[in-house]
Amino acid sequence: MDDHQIQLKNINRRTVLNYIRKNTFATKAGLAASTGFTFAAVKKILDELEALKLVRFARIEKKGVGRNSVMYEINPDYGYIISLYMNRKAIHVAVVNLGRQIVSRRKLPMENRAVSQKELIEIILQSVHEVIHEAGVAKNKYIGVGIGVPGPIDMEKGLVLTPPNMPMLHYLPLREIIESKLDLPVYVHKDTNVIALGEYWSEKGRCSENLVYLDVDMGIGSGMIINGKINAGIEGKAGEFGHMTIDINGPVCKCGNRGCLEAMASGIAVLRDFASELEKYPTHPLYARRNYLEIDDLIQAYRDKDMIAVPIINRAAYYVGIGVANVINFMDPEKVVLGGLFLRNFEGSYDIVTNVASQRMLKNSNVCNVQKSQLGMDAGVIGCAEVVIDYFFQDAVNEIWAKN
Repeated sequence: MDDHQIQLKNINRRTVLNYIRKNTFATKAGLAASTGFTFAAVKKILDELEALKLVRFARIEKKGVGRNSVMYEINPDYGYIISLYMNRKAIHVAVVNLGRQIVSRRKLPMENRAVSQKELIEIILQSVHEVIHEAGVAKNKYIGVGIGVPGPIDMEKGLVLTPPNMPMLHYLPLREIIESKLDLPVYVHKDTNVIALGEYWSEKGRCSENLVYLDVDMGIGSGMIINGKINAGIEGKAGEFGHMTIDINGPVCKCGNRGCLEAMASGIAVLRDFASELEKYPTHPLYARRNYLEIDDLIQAYRDKDMIAVPIINRAAYYVGIGVANVINFMDPEKVVLGGLFLRNFEGSYDIVTNVASQRMLKNSNVCNVQKSQLGMDAGVIGCAEVVIDYFFQDAVNEIWAKN
């Protein structure tokens, strides 16, 4: 068999694998109809993939009329991934299998915790060894480490640059260090990029090849999927929609500009505004703590219908809605996914965001394609694993086929 035939065969195998991966389950007839391959070709590929234990029998699909169909799935036990997702509040460490299921995990609170880079690496490695031990999976089953960190980062070197909210990560050669300690391939991406990829692969049927994820958290970040792939930009800085200007006379942002979306509507911004408003109300229960507020204080005040907190959150949601409309008008994506603590904790903010976006996006744009995150609290961990899984199914499987 010549090189061209081998490449074509491998493309066909990847096509089948990725269809099953995206749809969770697949039948031979469904694969033939979706890929255009003959039924005989599909059967041959599935037989090969089953023999390699990359896919497995899942269940019988019972039909009212005609023969029942065998359903196949990716074998989740074929490989495992170590996920490291970091933000200013916590470091999440987990073992995830090839089926995107979290097997074991640790959460390390980091807010207001000053650690050196040496201490940080020691904390991470200790937690990695704990989750590996808890998972009980043989070392040869691990296929890689996926890391999501706040940007900016040097994609080529796997080097974290200067994330404003996590100074302990500045100029940390994370990929080089973790690879040397764990002897596994390591993939480092901006945190919102990994979540965007996770959201893309969690969408059944892969209806959206082009997706923008907007993370409204303590900061505001975003990630872009273009034609099914992360669009990181030339220097890994693509999609910084949190730094679009909303008000040229607005508050100063950490990036140095004025009136960025992040400076107007992030968790840090609403805490700032809440503390400022509390100055006017000495009898408020939180007045004494106005200079030491945590986001949980604001969340509870909002849930209690505190009339200082509610207008601040509603105004921030209004600004996010403007940002979403700008993204849609500029990018025209098939889907915008909204996530982060803002959407999770401030009930009603999503409706404000979509209402404002629908008023400000170009005529005939589809506001129905603005959706909440499907992954929720697990978005970061699943997204980090998905980066490794994506590499595995696109590239690493070639080595498996070559050996067999």
